Amino acid sequence: MLKSNKPIFLLIGFFTIIRLLAAPLFGLGVDEAHYVLYAKYLDWSYLDHPPLVGWVHAPFYYIFGTNEFLARLPAILIFATVSYCAYLFVLKITRSEKLSLISVLALNCSFMLNALALMLLPDSLLLLFVFLLIFIAEKIEHEKRPFDFVLLGLLLGLMGLAKYTSILLVPPLIVFFLMRRRFDVIFSPYMFLAAFLALVMITPVLYWNYVNDFISFRYQGGHVFGALSSSLKYFVESLGAQFGAYSPFLFIIAVYGFFRVLRSPDSYLRLAVLFGATIMAFFLLTSFFERTLPHWPSIFYLLFIPVGTYLLLQTKERWKKNFLYFSIGFSLFLTLFIYAELAGKFFTFPDYKSPFRDIYGFSTIVAKADEIIKNDSTDAPRAIAVSNWTVGSRAMYYNLPYENEVFVIDNRQDQFDVWEKGTPHGYDLLFLNSKFHQLDIEKRVFCEKTDIAGKIDILLSGARVNTVEYVWCRNYQGLIK
Repeated sequence: MLKSNKPIFLLIGFFTIIRLLAAPLFGLGVDEAHYVLYAKYLDWSYLDHPPLVGWVHAPFYYIFGTNEFLARLPAILIFATVSYCAYLFVLKITRSEKLSLISVLALNCSFMLNALALMLLPDSLLLLFVFLLIFIAEKIEHEKRPFDFVLLGLLLGLMGLAKYTSILLVPPLIVFFLMRRRFDVIFSPYMFLAAFLALVMITPVLYWNYVNDFISFRYQGGHVFGALSSSLKYFVESLGAQFGAYSPFLFIIAVYGFFRVLRSPDSYLRLAVLFGATIMAFFLLTSFFERTLPHWPSIFYLLFIPVGTYLLLQTKERWKKNFLYFSIGFSLFLTLFIYAELAGKFFTFPDYKSPFRDIYGFSTIVAKADEIIKNDSTDAPRAIAVSNWTVGSRAMYYNLPYENEVFVIDNRQDQFDVWEKGTPHGYDLLFLNSKFHQLDIEKRVFCEKTDIAGKIDILLSGARVNTVEYVWCRNYQGLIK
């Protein structure tokens, strides 16, 4: 029996308040802005991902509008729930509130998991769903109630609406029941009902792909495996990125926890091992073909940072405990330091070396573009243009108050091709030519003529974060091959 939930609620509340305070104090990143635009352009699905991340944003967007705080509020609330689920997960294994509490503390000290706690990505949703999947699977194993199968079907459907790689969690779920020799569960009519419910729930994704020539499935296939040739360099770089992104010491603790419980008979740990191993094996394999972004295998670290933590707390070897305490203390200090710097921006960096360049100044850049467009006297239709999709997401998001058209001018097939219903041909396009995404417009773009419309330096503490040149492409006729 729980003595009191107060300590865990205080811990979760502490981190939640820090995130709420930091949320409005820096600009949206590329993925954040992109997924808020999912809510702006509501659809059955999208080229990049299934629709759930946009559907979660939508109530906030259409009821309250949008700003940095509102864009981040769903992720903050979801991760508070994830932290409580992690607490219950460890509590069910250890029956110890203290071990569970410290395990959740360690989880909240991971840099990448803090990023997912602030930025609503499809992966943010899967962090919650994987714990719910473990809880439901364990209940089905021991109770086999029809209602639990219904919940399983609904949950699998939500996972399919969240991210395509959630399908990776289905085979280990089946393997779990096979290992337990629960053929009565696998071949239960209620399991077929669960599969049917999941299939019904993902019909929006199937329908959208059907009417859009299955571009999302084709895009994801190429995106995951990248080039046909493999590269050991990509593998090493991907693993190194995870080592730094989750905190080097917590990375070690997660790997330690995984191997320590590899053969555990405990149902919760067995499910965690199967899910974690499948996710990690898949992304380690694909990292030979394309660099794996650190947040893609986040489920592994979500499950095994807490597991490694409670195992080290139980050890009798003092040096292991000391390593754990140092790891948590070091990671907590850096986490709080990063939050403070994000909010206060106390440090000065050399020109164009600021780590804030992707999350600072876009509102100013787009406001200046709107001013130039409104002061232009030509009769031709006018729009903002960028040459890179990562800039496109911020340009479109921060342009929402101004309602200018925004075009991403490139040869890459992406979500912007779906959103941009018209063609920019014949437009006077105002290109945002930044220090980090420069396009030689005279050599790469067919224009009747080009004009320099202005230039702006984005300054932070007196140093240049970015410089943007505004270039008119009059009567745009396409890219030069």
